[in-house]
Amino acid sequence: MNLRALDLNLLPVLEAIYAERSLTRASEMLHITQPAVSNALSRLRLHFEDPLFVREGRGVKPTAMTEALMPAVREALDKLRNGLEPRSVFEPSRSTRVFNISCRDASALILAPPIARRLETQAPGIRIAWSQLHRSAISSELASGRLDLAIDIQDLRGADLERVLLSSTDYTCVLAADHPLAQAPLTVEGFFSMRHIAVSSRREGRSLIEEMARSMGQRITPVHRLPHYQPALEIVRCTQLALAAPKPVAAGSGLAMLELPFDFHSPGSMLYWHREFAQDPALTWLRGLIRDISVTL
Repeated sequence: MNLRALDLNLLPVLEAIYAERSLTRASEMLHITQPAVSNALSRLRLHFEDPLFVREGRGVKPTAMTEALMPAVREALDKLRNGLEPRSVFEPSRSTRVFNISCRDASALILAPPIARRLETQAPGIRIAWSQLHRSAISSELASGRLDLAIDIQDLRGADLERVLLSSTDYTCVLAADHPLAQAPLTVEGFFSMRHIAVSSRREGRSLIEEMARSMGQRITPVHRLPHYQPALEIVRCTQLALAAPKPVAAGSGLAMLELPFDFHSPGSMLYWHREFAQDPALTWLRGLIRDISVTL
């Protein structure tokens, strides 16, 4: 791309149209007139020699050229916004900063909704990009600044990582409402007699439920192993399989939730960040928000 031939002020317009799929909504998002958006789009089309967007119903849809451009455009705009954010002072209500957080599936299910609700009222311009990185990559990603925070198990290693314990979540046994064992207190024998689902982000190695069984001299061979809890809950709903899941994840599912018939010390979640960015006012604010929310769950 010849940057000297392109007015970089046009890129936020391209981003807004792509996000909103409408020139009208893009103009509202950018607080400019619709003719100004149309004019910017015409200039972008001329530069890239491509329509960029075509009509679809009452809105527009991106062309293949736009789909190819957007990852680089968004990355460039996010870096520019973050670089221009004043580091000595941080005003959440006015900020448009993008935060990148790596988070385990269960923690994301529990934390992401209340965080989103809090941002709606306190910091509507802030965006969060959630992901789940491999644990071996978290330390280097935090050090590079490509990742702002990580929420994961307690034993992540890294000499320059700072951390704080967020919470320890109780687990429950989840069954379909019509499961034969759903109407009475669960026994140890009953729990291990059932066929199970395991949730783990790893392709290999024992899952949490398998490790727990092994510590009790028992063995569980999961019928299904999934990386996320949401599809696991849906499998429980339509089968006679059992799932050990964090209580906040299972709550509201409409499935039977039984107390586990043994002591189960669930792993706590830790919030990690890199020492180099410990004094960043924006990250300090976000860490405080996450910690505040975690203690109320």
